[in-house]
Amino acid sequence: MKYSRPDTVFLSILFSAFALVASGCGGRNGNVQELLNRPIEETAHFHQSKKYIKHGVTVVYLTGTPYEIGFAHGKLCKNEIMDANQYCWDAYEKLKNTPDGKWLPLSRSLERYLPEEYIAEMKGIADGASIEYDKILFLNTLVTISEHGKCFAFSFRQTESNIITVRQIDISNKIPLWKKMILYIIKPQKGYGFAALLNPGWVSGETGMNEKGITVSENNIQIQQTQWDVTPIDQLSRKLLQYSKSIDDVGMILRRLNAYPAKLIFASSKKTASIFEFANNEIASIDMTNGYLAMANHACMIPSKNITSPSTRRLNFGNRFLEKNRGNMDIQKAIELVRTPRISWRWNPVVHNRQSIIFSPATLDFWIAIPPESDYIPASYGPYVGFNLMQELSGTGHEPNPESFPAY
Repeated sequence: MKYSRPDTVFLSILFSAFALVASGCGGRNGNVQELLNRPIEETAHFHQSKKYIKHGVTVVYLTGTPYEIGFAHGKLCKNEIMDANQYCWDAYEKLKNTPDGKWLPLSRSLERYLPEEYIAEMKGIADGASIEYDKILFLNTLVTISEHGKCFAFSFRQTESNIITVRQIDISNKIPLWKKMILYIIKPQKGYGFAALLNPGWVSGETGMNEKGITVSENNIQIQQTQWDVTPIDQLSRKLLQYSKSIDDVGMILRRLNAYPAKLIFASSKKTASIFEFANNEIASIDMTNGYLAMANHACMIPSKNITSPSTRRLNFGNRFLEKNRGNMDIQKAIELVRTPRISWRWNPVVHNRQSIIFSPATLDFWIAIPPESDYIPASYGPYVGFNLMQELSGTGHEPNPESFPAY
């Protein structure tokens, strides 16, 4: 299917909305021990699903059929969906009345490439939150329609059977979303349970880890989308997260497709990591060697790669750090790396790190950076508070032994 990319006016309007690329963090900074000592506060529930506050982070536990998961999502998070996506709704209403606006037919055309279970989940969100379905569909195809953001991700081998993966996203500090992040714990009827840090209203695997220890993150590739007969990236990443028990599964799911949204996927497991580059009809992958693997927001392998200087400088800096500390890397060293100006982008007055997550696939532990109070200080400068996926999937939310599960 051929569609031209939306025009300049559309993109300029949409760019603001597009700061939506995963939500901002819910919960404010403070003494890390004080965050850990706060009791879990359940704020709402709907049948077996619920919403609670833990360590200053809003957590939403969802289970059931795809429609039930979506309905509970919409019911429990209606206010968050409406508030966090205001930029999107403003663009939606403005473009809805644009005579030559191509966004609506393009968004609708992408629906035919969505798995049925994710359409059902989106319809559940729309019904649960009493929001027009086309708006939810628009929200869930927006990342594919427009390019966005900066990113950095890396994995390193801490021990022979323990990979640590770090995921960074940067975006404008003018956008409030980056302090409204929701941690979704989803236990579907099919596939694997997983944790995902998402913008409320998304059906996505944009940043997450499943119960088999597979981590997935979406990243910008800086290549123009020219083919539109593609599964939108958010639902594609969700499928990878929900149905992969190995990195081979990730590659197999991807290589069954005939066309691709123009993005990067960084995936890791308990023992290794891979980067999957794809755009339109091209795909390539890069596997971990020498005990580490890093990526920035550009492709290195596919023929249409478009490498920009800021992105290569960032990647080169990260690779030098990982090589210098090879054999001595641990979580503290990883945090040291993401707090450097080159990786955190603290030097940039407009755009910097607003999401920083650390995953341990072997133990299913993960840590979320709580952004500092100031909008001008990157999220990675805040404390990292910990969760365990199996504990959250159990529905109890109880902590593992705090002595073996530190905050940072």
